Parts: sequence; C-alpha cells; structure tokens
Amino acid sequence: MIVEYLFAPTVSSAETRADLDKESCGLRPGELMTDAALLEYCEVADDILAKAEARFPEFAADTGTCVNVYFTDNEMIREINSSERGVDRATDVLSFPFLDLREGDGVFDEYDLDPETGAIMLGELVVSVEKVKEQAAEYGHSVKRELAFLLCHGFLHLMGYDHETAEDEAVMKPLAEKILSEGGYTRG
Repeated sequence: MIVEYLFAPTVSSAETRADLDKESCGLRPGELMTDAALLEYCEVADDILAKAEARFPEFAADTGTCVNVYFTDNEMIREINSSERGVDRATDVLSFPFLDLREGDGVFDEYDLDPETGAIMLGELVVSVEKVKEQAAEYGHSVKRELAFLLCHGFLHLMGYDHETAEDEAVMKPLAEKILSEGGYTRG
C-alpha cells in the first residue's frame, strides 16, 4: 500500500509527510494540529489502509495499491462536498474512486497503474481533521479509532462498497468492523 498525503494549509505548512517534524509539538498560528499529531494521523492511515488492502489479495499482490489522502478542515471539505456532490455542508470523509469496482471486483489495466511504482491507483480520500476530533468526542472513543474508521470506510467506497441500501450496508459494515478489529481500533 502506497499512501500519498496532502495537507490543507490550515492543517499543516508541510508539503509532504517527510517534511513533518515529529518533535514539533507546538501549534503554529492558523494550523489545526501540530506536526507530531499529524504524523500520528499518517501512521494510523498507513496502518488501517494496509490492513484494508490486505482484504483484497488480487489488489495487494505485486506492487499493491495507491491511495491519496488529503487532510483538511471543515470549511474546505464543505466546499469540496458542495462542488462535487451538491451537498453544502461539512462532512467527515469523501471518497473519489479512480476505478469502477463493485465490492472489490472489477477490471483494471495498465492505464490504472502508477507509472513510477506500478501500484494500482484506487483514488482519493479527503478527511476533515476537525470532524475526526468532533466525532471522536461525540461517540466517546479515541481520535485514532475515529480516524481509522473514516479511512477504512472511505477505502471500502474506493473498492466499490456502499451503504445506500440495507443489503449493501449488511455487507459493508461487518467488513469495516472486521478490518478495524484486526487493527485494534475498537470503540471505547
């Protein structure tokens, strides 16, 4: 699993994960989190996305998959949600699949591979760090668990899972819970 990160300017002044300073525990003006905290978010993302990818051996084989993760704030995710989905409100996670999959099944070809790494480019996940914190407090569990849930949920959308009907949710929800449980991301 290759995870490429982007950070909204309100989240971090770092351009890449490599630019984050794990010793930096001070909050910079205009930023929502410290470099150390953002690095923890990246570590959770690496972990849960690798566990999710492992559920799909045909995708995990050879060079694996690539997902872009964009950490942003409520205002930016609201703007993206409005422009891309016509829903003018902040949300927690948005998924933008590059492939047309149905519950992990589908066809991909050489045009779906990253030319540098050979990884299958699955899509992009946009996560509001503000919503992660708000919802963790609301649901009474850790920020890491909430973040892992949102990323797992988003990944499953990239893989063609949905929860629009009771039947779809009956497939997607247990799979997400299994992945989260394997990673130790339990409630409470």
